[in-house]
Amino acid sequence: MDVPAALFALQTCDLEIRRAAKLLDELPEKRAILETRHKADEVRQLKGKTEELVHRLERAITANTDEVATVDEKIVGVQKTLDSGQVTNPKEVHNLSREMDALKRREDKLDNDTITLMERLEKAREQVAKVEMALERLSARENQLITEYRAKGGEMQASLDSHKTQRAELAASLGDDLLARYETTAAAKGGIGAAKLLEVACSACRVELPAERLRELREGPDIGLCPNCRRLLVVRGADAVE
Repeated sequence: MDVPAALFALQTCDLEIRRAAKLLDELPEKRAILETRHKADEVRQLKGKTEELVHRLERAITANTDEVATVDEKIVGVQKTLDSGQVTNPKEVHNLSREMDALKRREDKLDNDTITLMERLEKAREQVAKVEMALERLSARENQLITEYRAKGGEMQASLDSHKTQRAELAASLGDDLLARYETTAAAKGGIGAAKLLEVACSACRVELPAERLRELREGPDIGLCPNCRRLLVVRGADAVE
């Protein structure tokens, strides 16, 4: 295949690659996979928050338990003092009794708080379990969608890979300078960097060219430049790939 034919074939190949990639990208299974992954990310964030709540509640229960032990020791100490008979001053006995009552009230409050915390902890752990089950379901759903996506997209991917292989071969046949010109133009012109001369018009912009410019193109090299859209214009040789 000569250079003009290879250039136009490269343009055709690039358009096929874009079309195949678009079809592959727009498969509903792919969108569903992305949505499932987004949902899983949200659930993982919820799991992290719920696990942190569990840790906070566990720490609070531990702190309460430790304080209850401390209060118990103080109660035992005050009771020993009262039972020892060493304190005979009525005022001191009264003060010790008041301290004992305050310690018992504190202990009761700690016990009630601990019960509340344990109830909250149980609910938080249940929530963690529910979140983990939700993640398992989402993971299974994602795996199912990936299988479906691969089954439906396998043929499309094979076509895309084939076009990419063909493109590499065509690009290598153009030479570095022409390839660079084509790719620069394609990037600036919405993916279409080369066209062919269709009698009196450019196949890309479809503008009928003035007679003088047509004459210059036909008398010039096989690959020229469209005077209207500034794309590479295959004057001769493109029909070799049709």
